[in-house]
Amino acid sequence: MAEAQLSLNLDIKHDASLSDFAGPGWMSIIDAVRQLHVGLIGQLYLFGSPATGKSHLLSAICESFIEMDKSAICLSLNELIHTDVHVLSSLENFDLIAIDDLEVLEQSSQWQEALFHLINRSREGQRQLLFAANKPAGDLPFQLRDLLTRLAQAPTFKVPNGENQADRQALLQSILRRRGWQFDGRIINHLLTEGPHRIGAMMEVLNYIQPMFSNLGRSNISKAVISDALRTIDEQTLVAELADIAQETQVDNDAADQDQHTMPLDF
Repeated sequence: MAEAQLSLNLDIKHDASLSDFAGPGWMSIIDAVRQLHVGLIGQLYLFGSPATGKSHLLSAICESFIEMDKSAICLSLNELIHTDVHVLSSLENFDLIAIDDLEVLEQSSQWQEALFHLINRSREGQRQLLFAANKPAGDLPFQLRDLLTRLAQAPTFKVPNGENQADRQALLQSILRRRGWQFDGRIINHLLTEGPHRIGAMMEVLNYIQPMFSNLGRSNISKAVISDALRTIDEQTLVAELADIAQETQVDNDAADQDQHTMPLDF
């Protein structure tokens, strides 16, 4: 059954490494990951705002387990929620099970129950579990209280929000080194100082500008090309900021709607 799961495109994304998280804001989390490696802890729960690097970190942790000759699988519940819930069956055969986007299970008691049973089976088999969500376990509005109890038992860490430039710089340098990409220092500096702070948005901008240099040798990079890259960074940063504003507005509206639905009636 485990082999069948892999046909659903649940393989690890290999463009991630723990070295990406060498910044000071990630030290306590990486220390917990090392404890996960040696079996000192069996579970780990990460939470934070969207695009702060949670999914990238989950992939990096799974990759590190594979490098240790252990089996690992990374699940995005956001991608699986509309599939058959039985996809969670038999995954306890993996040494590490990483489960991303926990918050999407809010509306599905069936998936909540399936995850609860997967956690229990994994514990019985002494497998390790890794969770990621946009809020702490105690704030997830799940109907299945036993599932929340299981999730709350994991050591919990909030991921950095990207405001620390040293965190962004360490991640950017690691990714560039691994991909073999080289950019003019002015571009790197502009991306770090004027680009998006959220890690996900920064990586999107990086992927956006890289094709501008893919067919150019370092000696062929003109001032005009560099100016185009800087302008592109500014444009894509504005797009990312507008997306953040829209998302925050939606969250506020959802919270207001929920408050209206829970207000007591005045007879």
